[in-house]
Parts: sequence; C-alpha cells; structure tokens
Amino acid sequence: MSTHNRRIKQIEFTLAGVAFQCQVQNWNMANNTEDGEKLYAQCPDGEFREDADPDYALELTFFSDWRSDGISDFLTAHDMEWVAFQLDHHPDIVGEHVRWTGEVKVRAPNAGGEARATEMTEVTLPVKGKPVYTRP
Repeated sequence: MSTHNRRIKQIEFTLAGVAFQCQVQNWNMANNTEDGEKLYAQCPDGEFREDADPDYALELTFFSDWRSDGISDFLTAHDMEWVAFQLDHHPDIVGEHVRWTGEVKVRAPNAGGEARATEMTEVTLPVKGKPVYTRP
C-alpha cells in the first residue's frame, strides 16, 4: 500500500445537538484504556489477561466563547452533566469520513489568561464507555 496523508482541515462537532466546530482549534479522541491485568493459574496454559474497562476522553482546545450560545457558556451551564456528542472527521472527503458518537461528561472550563492574548481554553471530557465509531 502506498503512503497516504491528509491535513486536518474540517470537522463537524456537536454537544447536545449544538454545533461548536468553528470554536475548536485542536481535538483528540484519546484512548486511555489500559492493557488489562495479566493473571496466572497453576497449570501449563494458565496464563490469561483480564480486559480493562474502556477509558476514552475527548480532549479539546478551543477559542473561548462566553456569548450566551458559545461553547464556554455551554460547558459552564452543563457542568458535570452527561451530554451526547458527535464528531465527524474529514466530513467533506468521500471514503475518509468517519464519525465518533457517544456521551461525554461536561466540565466547566477554566477562565482567564494573559493580558491581550487570544482567550483559549483546554478541556478533557471523559467519554462514557467506548465511543461508537462509524463510516457514515
């Protein structure tokens, strides 16, 4: 197979059905799942691995938006709530469009920063279980 590369240019991203992709600068669907524990029994083929529970998180860096319909306001208003999310990666490229869906636990963002700097926010939103991966 030949080398293939693509720049990340566009996503579609919603929280509770509200689109926020124009605020997102950086995103990462992090798979933090451990390998699981290796266990042994007292017999020749008594080695096995007990699988760990899925541990995923959606890591976001975005331009802070404290307007009433902005992402910063949304995260603060829904702090500690589980909400549905959908993230479409390469939505404009046939054959490469992929989607993750599920629920994330919203966390209110930190606020503040350096004078005259563009206000940015980083959050890590834990995903409930394993997100559903599809090709729409």
